[in-house]
Amino acid sequence: MQYILGIDNGGTVTKAALHAMDGESVAMTSRSVHPIVHAPGWSERDMEDLWEANISVIREVVDKSKVDPADIAGVVLTGHGNGVYLVGANGAPVRNGIISNDSRAQDIVDRWNMDGSYREKCKPLTMQSLFSGGPLPILAWLAENEPDVVDKTRYIFMAKDFIRYRLTGNANFERTDASCTDLYDMVDHELHETVFEKMGAGDWEGKLPPLIDSTAIGGYILPEVAAATGLLETTPVVAGVSDISGAPVGVGGVSDYELSVIAGTWSINSYFSPEAAAHEQQFMTSMAPLPGRYLITEASPTSAANLEWFIQKVLRAVPGFADATNTELYEFCNDLAFSEGASDSEITYLPFLFGTSMHPHVAGSFTGITNADGLAQIIYSIYEGVALSHLEHIEKLRSYTNKLKPRARLTGGVTRSRRWTQLFADVIGMEIESVDVEESGILGAVIVGATGLGLYETVADAAAAMVPEPSPTQFKARADYSETYERWKRTVEEADKRVEERNA
Repeated sequence: MQYILGIDNGGTVTKAALHAMDGESVAMTSRSVHPIVHAPGWSERDMEDLWEANISVIREVVDKSKVDPADIAGVVLTGHGNGVYLVGANGAPVRNGIISNDSRAQDIVDRWNMDGSYREKCKPLTMQSLFSGGPLPILAWLAENEPDVVDKTRYIFMAKDFIRYRLTGNANFERTDASCTDLYDMVDHELHETVFEKMGAGDWEGKLPPLIDSTAIGGYILPEVAAATGLLETTPVVAGVSDISGAPVGVGGVSDYELSVIAGTWSINSYFSPEAAAHEQQFMTSMAPLPGRYLITEASPTSAANLEWFIQKVLRAVPGFADATNTELYEFCNDLAFSEGASDSEITYLPFLFGTSMHPHVAGSFTGITNADGLAQIIYSIYEGVALSHLEHIEKLRSYTNKLKPRARLTGGVTRSRRWTQLFADVIGMEIESVDVEESGILGAVIVGATGLGLYETVADAAAAMVPEPSPTQFKARADYSETYERWKRTVEEADKRVEERNA
């Protein structure tokens, strides 16, 4: 039997899983790579620590699986998009990697939005809205504040492309990831290198590696990597796929106009389409790993990471919780959030701890707390606020097309909780289909990898063979949250107005 090793480098965790050709996961492991915060709004990571985390999870999966390395047909990668990972001519990192929830470049985004320069010169080609975690404003910030970094840099990578470079020694920019950035020309389907000069973002031209398609072979495992991981030197590495394209594929959502909702660090809401979308206020149109298809996306870092923040920053400060496992704390929050009376409150939570593409200057907040409220109501408001923020993005998608199917596929941390999943169905007013896939992003990458290795003819064929049948349990909308959503929107609008008045 043949197997494919999938690797996912997310914003905080590196994961690896070995899948058989029927989609079954035979071994999986993960390792945290904690963000480095040198200043408010900054989010970095040590790139050598990230590399060591990849070596560690590969080695562990190979060992745990007991699979003969000769039966591993290939390796394939996915990972968080945007941000920047810079490498010098010697192959070593130039500085810490910058993660996509970093907001240090917000002033540059504001400047470009105010003068209309990006909208006029670049957006018709990139089809991306500016946000502070995109590579273009980050690179402009580095050119202004760390100019020596520009001269030291040979390659500008995304997370997964950096890891593939270290695995194989070959430098490439995978197309679905490239097209999620403000560096890609969606009209001519090539890298938009003149964007640096157009925006005065620094002398970065010539530092983007060549494009490579998702299913192309990006190289082969280097001898030193083989020695460190147990893989064979002859093992091919498939280019891979962006996480926002991989996750829908991993739950079988490969048909047109089927809404995919990813609730992890980011709130990612998207659908595949045979046509690109180029609306004035849209967040992103990118290339899909499906022939002739685009991924239409509305997103911001406003999802389940808010609960993670509450657990790590608030609950763990309580002595009784300091030594609890993450699983115990998740279960505690889940039970309390859906306990009797927890939802009987008008607390409004804005899940903007890491910023948001739609309200970039509004901070996260709890409002409307009364003396009748306690911990249960506060935690419930986090669950509800995250779902309402997803709905705000989904409403934008609905404004682009009337062809969305009346069903959504939900993946990410939210699916650990059946009750939170039901709340999502109620809030967005759609049936939610649950597919029993532990790591949909990795499975989506494996499906792309299986196609690239010639084990299946198309990505759709591979998905049909490798994704489990949906659970017979469907989460249907059972409650009306329209009034709650209107209250939430009013709170956001009032916060936006206060920011405008303060900056006037």
